[in-house]
Amino acid sequence: MAQRMPKIQVFRRVVLGTLLVGLTVFTFLHQKLQGIPAIDALDPFGGLETLFKWLAGGDFIKKIEPGNIVLLGAIVALGIVLSRFFCGWLCAFGALQGVFGWIGKKLFKRRFEVPKKLDRVLRWMKYVILVAIIYFTWKTGELVIRPYDPLAAYGHLPAGLTAVWTEFKVGFILLVLFMVLSMFYERAFCKYACPLGAVNAILSRVPLFRIKRDKPTCISCSKCDRVCPMNIDVSHAESVKSPECISCFECVTACPTKKDTLVATIGNKKTKLWTVVIIGFAIYAGAALIGQVTGMLRFTAPSLSELSDKGTLNVADIKGSSTYEELVGAFGVDLDQLYRELGIDKTKVPTTSMIKDTGKLAGIEDFETDQARVAVAKLLGIPYEGEGTTPTETATPEETTAEPGAAASAVSSESSLMIPEGFALEGTMTIQDVAKALNATPQQVIGKLGLPQDIPLDKPLREMGSLYGYTMPQLKEKIAQ
Repeated sequence: MAQRMPKIQVFRRVVLGTLLVGLTVFTFLHQKLQGIPAIDALDPFGGLETLFKWLAGGDFIKKIEPGNIVLLGAIVALGIVLSRFFCGWLCAFGALQGVFGWIGKKLFKRRFEVPKKLDRVLRWMKYVILVAIIYFTWKTGELVIRPYDPLAAYGHLPAGLTAVWTEFKVGFILLVLFMVLSMFYERAFCKYACPLGAVNAILSRVPLFRIKRDKPTCISCSKCDRVCPMNIDVSHAESVKSPECISCFECVTACPTKKDTLVATIGNKKTKLWTVVIIGFAIYAGAALIGQVTGMLRFTAPSLSELSDKGTLNVADIKGSSTYEELVGAFGVDLDQLYRELGIDKTKVPTTSMIKDTGKLAGIEDFETDQARVAVAKLLGIPYEGEGTTPTETATPEETTAEPGAAASAVSSESSLMIPEGFALEGTMTIQDVAKALNATPQQVIGKLGLPQDIPLDKPLREMGSLYGYTMPQLKEKIAQ
């Protein structure tokens, strides 16, 4: 007869399951409705990245909202008091790994373990990843983890595999890889690659919460070792000091002695498991309350009309979830002119459409939200160089035009063309636009992109793809090389 699962473990699984289902529902609704936070706004690790961006430059990373910092603050507080409680009780991605781990146990009827020497080395990998992310965020001021984040890839699955593969190729591969690995090795991502887990592991060195073992009453059955999802050697420790402990209490509830052989302690004082859980949820809820009081607990960007009312509206504030109706109302541009500038048909793309749906509705391949920003800036007569670029001193078209006979040498020097960090090639750009943005000649750009010499310099690149046999993804790949 199967042993009944302890109530606290049932509760933990219900909490994790609810969070996973809730996150999944949000990702679907975000694709369909306005005002629903994106996965980027719900990822607490984005709070750490944007915190460094704010320290470096005084503003938040795009796609990140103040709510991310609130979540990060809650996790830091939890980490100091209760070790990796967030990982064991509140992480939806941990829950997803748990689902695949359960499937693996049902399929293989056994528990696999990575060889101990290899396991010890691999566990350092998450700290290396954490340092790399912090460094490159500080240097670039961008959400550098995003294309490689398996959680971000999971959150964009409702947009379709094609969209996910285009924007999150590496993240999607990692998502599949770690879910498969979790079928063999429990919580593989948590153990080896999670940067947020690394943060919590560092915080867990503050010795407030510990699980302690009473040696005289221990029967050395090793059941605690077998049930630990993080493969901690509990049965030989007087106190579980491992930074890998996720405070799941599986070892405590599995202990067969019923003599307090394994107990939870806070400040070296024995504490009931339910008390620890209540403290954990209270800390998280308290951080949320502080965020609510301070006005920081918001996971969606202010609407364009809100920003307009405050007098802080900027072209860069246009989001994929903004509608054309909102955009026209906030910026005061003419709707017909905007549609003409974007080359879209009003009958196919109603004014109530979200900008991110334009490509699908209008049948335009590779349509990007930034094209709407560029179009609005052009209609308003204000400078905007495109997402990911920084304003630079640029030469006039006359200055960037090569002298007769100089084309060959310009093309031959395309390999020396310097591409600024963060430069984003957009389909709305002409070759002249790209040349100005890069402080280069049009011929250098043509050479870099591998285009024919007779290609028009003043037409948007996306309009000439079918005529000259290229796609925007191909050109973006070439510019990045």
